[in-house]
Amino acid sequence: MLRKLLLTGLLLGSLPTMAAERIVALTPDMAELVCALGRCNELVGRDRNALKPATLRKVPVIGFSRALTVEPIIKAKPTLVLGSELAQPPVIWQQLRDMGVNAHLLGTKPDGSDFPALIRQTGQLLGRGEAAEQLAQRWQQGMIAVNAKGRRFLISYDGTMIAGRDTAADLLIRAAGGVNVAGQWSGMTRLNREVWQALQPDVVIVARHNRPVYGSLEALAARPELADTPAVKQHKLFEMDVLDVFAVGLNSPAVVRRLQAL
Repeated sequence: MLRKLLLTGLLLGSLPTMAAERIVALTPDMAELVCALGRCNELVGRDRNALKPATLRKVPVIGFSRALTVEPIIKAKPTLVLGSELAQPPVIWQQLRDMGVNAHLLGTKPDGSDFPALIRQTGQLLGRGEAAEQLAQRWQQGMIAVNAKGRRFLISYDGTMIAGRDTAADLLIRAAGGVNVAGQWSGMTRLNREVWQALQPDVVIVARHNRPVYGSLEALAARPELADTPAVKQHKLFEMDVLDVFAVGLNSPAVVRRLQAL
C-alpha cells in the first residue's frame, strides 16, 4: 500500500504544472478577464480603474490606462503584461518589449468587435484555453440583439463629444437593436448645437463621471439643442459608467440588456 502511494506521488509530481506568473493588466477589461479565467491571484499590477471584481482593489495600481509610463510597470517585476487597445500611448508596447518584458497587446479594434478573439488569446496565454472558449461563446451569445426596437441612441462623453461608428458605443447600440444617430461620423466627434438638434435622438446617454462638465441631466435637458427632442419629451436622458458604454468587456452583454430596456 505504501509503495503504491509513493508511486502515485511520483507520477503526480512528474506531471507538468502551469508556473505562477507575475501579471500586470494595463487595462480594466484585461484585469477583469484575468480574474474570470481564475488567475486573479497572480496579478501584481492594474490600471486604477480596474475595480471589478472587488478583489482587484487589493492589487497595486500601475497608473491610468490612457496615460501609461514604463517605470511603474517595470517596478512590479512582471513576467507577463497584458492589455487591449485601451492602453495608451501606443508606444508603451515597444518600450516594454525593448526592455525584455513579455508584453501582449490583445484586441486592437477600436469598437471592441474582436473581444471574443481577445478572450481566446488570453486563455491561451494563461493556460485556460477551454475556459476561455466557453466564456467567449457565452459572451457572443449575450451580444445577439433580441426584440430590436430601432430606438435612436445618442451616446455622449461629456455633453458635446459623441460616439460615432467604429466605437464601442456604436457596437453596443447595434447589439441592442438600436440605431446610432451619430453613425455618419467615425470615432469620437465634437459636434455643435445645431447638429445635435438635427439628430433628434430617442435616447441620450452621457458618461456619469463628466457631470461637472454637463452639469446634470436636468441642465442637459434644458439645452436648446435637446429640449425639443423625443429623448427629453419622453424623459429618456440617462447617465452610465464610462467603461460600460465607451469600452467593450465581459459586462457588455449586461449593458446591451440595459440599453434594450431603456
